[in-house]
Amino acid sequence: NFDTDAPKIFARTTDYPLSAMQYMAAVSTDLGPFKHRGGRLIVYSSVDDGIFSGASIVSWYKALLRQDPKAAGYARLFMVPNMAHCGGGPATNSFAPAMLTAITDWVEDGTAPGRIIAANTNTAPPFPSGGLFDPRVAQNFPTGGTRPLCPYPQQSRYKGAGSTADAANFACVKPRQSDDDANK
Repeated sequence: NFDTDAPKIFARTTDYPLSAMQYMAAVSTDLGPFKHRGGRLIVYSSVDDGIFSGASIVSWYKALLRQDPKAAGYARLFMVPNMAHCGGGPATNSFAPAMLTAITDWVEDGTAPGRIIAANTNTAPPFPSGGLFDPRVAQNFPTGGTRPLCPYPQQSRYKGAGSTADAANFACVKPRQSDDDANK
């Protein structure tokens, strides 16, 4: 029963003083020691994860930036559109080699990632539809296509020319501030 069983993820006992959710959710923004040792961190999360909320990760990253406005110099967040929990889904599900190259270049050469190219490696359309996944994704992003993942708060935007299956035809841009954001 979802109504009675789901809240148990927050339960604590004498033997287990931290709940299962407290173990799974990174809530500390105290990355000072990590920063001072020259650490570099790339965090990614799905916009459409059915288990963890992408909004929660964004809230954590915003809190990190409030605590340390220069945090993007050592910690970057990349939100992945249409990816299921930890992978799969109808779009940018393949980026591990590019992510490894990005973190290696950042650590070894000091080159912070401005974008990470992800690929759609699904081999059998149709992609999942309904629920969290927009069925129009398959029309505009065929198997074998690539897209840039952009450091938050940037988002990829089509430049207006060329194939929508080629990351070269997209730019990372900061979205315009919405009225809702301005009122927060």
